[in-house]
Amino acid sequence: KKLNQTYTSFPDADSRDVVVQPYNSLLSMKRLTNHADSVIVLDNAALNKICQDRLHVQVASFAQTNQLVSTVMSASTQTLRYPGYMNN
Repeated sequence: KKLNQTYTSFPDADSRDVVVQPYNSLLSMKRLTNHADSVIVLDNAALNKICQDRLHVQVASFAQTNQLVSTVMSASTQTLRYPGYMNN
């Protein structure tokens, strides 16, 4: 059996960029709970705060935020991709 794991980014509650963001998040929840084995939730506000506090970037671009997300994804799936002593 294959693991169906998703990385889902939810919008910031204070964000007013796209009016339908909360509706999209709400409508996607049913599909995620029914079809995914594991859901990793990423919060856009937390990602921006990490970029500001840890990476010292005042206004993070999409490329910088995506780089942060790809690092999280790579680190969390490393044991699945590279078998070793600890995960046999």
